[in-house]
Amino acid sequence: MEIGRKAIMTDHVQIASEIDSRNPRICRFTSPRTLYVGTKTVCSAYEANEPLAEKLITLPGVEKIQLIGHLLVVTKTADSEWKDLGREIESILTSYLISGLALSPHEVHEKMMLAGRNAREKIQYLLDTEINPGVAAHGGAVQVVDVQGENLYLRLHGGCQGCEAADFTLKQGIGTIIKRAVPEIRQIIDLTNHPAGSNPYYRRPDLNETVN
Repeated sequence: MEIGRKAIMTDHVQIASEIDSRNPRICRFTSPRTLYVGTKTVCSAYEANEPLAEKLITLPGVEKIQLIGHLLVVTKTADSEWKDLGREIESILTSYLISGLALSPHEVHEKMMLAGRNAREKIQYLLDTEINPGVAAHGGAVQVVDVQGENLYLRLHGGCQGCEAADFTLKQGIGTIIKRAVPEIRQIIDLTNHPAGSNPYYRRPDLNETVN
């Protein structure tokens, strides 16, 4: 890798890289897709919390990384060389972008819309934009009752109340969407009084079941 700007095309993924002329220990890699919404600085594997950051920070010769939108900023150790290290970083980025783990445009938009909101606001946004429009097609609705620490309390209304598929919908549909976007939520508790619903086939002895 030479000082200056270059672009490589690997498996149809183009990555541009540029070594900082004022500090040759820093190199900026520009991805065609968003790597992170916001700014994330990682100096150890303990701080990584995601596959891409973990692979990069544990790479021999890497001292620090920053993820900023489409940009990856890498600070190398004094004894490493960009020629070999740069190729390894580009290879990791390429594999990440074509693996299916990278953020989709929809996920980027979602994360941008959720930025700066507290947990309850994030969940309400997801209910308004993703969950309730789909549930409404079946005559139902989902309401946030409370958020306490890692626990989210929901109540189902309309067609969802007393529906024999409500438990599956809560765990596999609603729970997946919420936990993906709001990872601080660990448990979702259904407070719905299902026997009072209109579906006579629904049976469940425990009315306050925790979704793990």
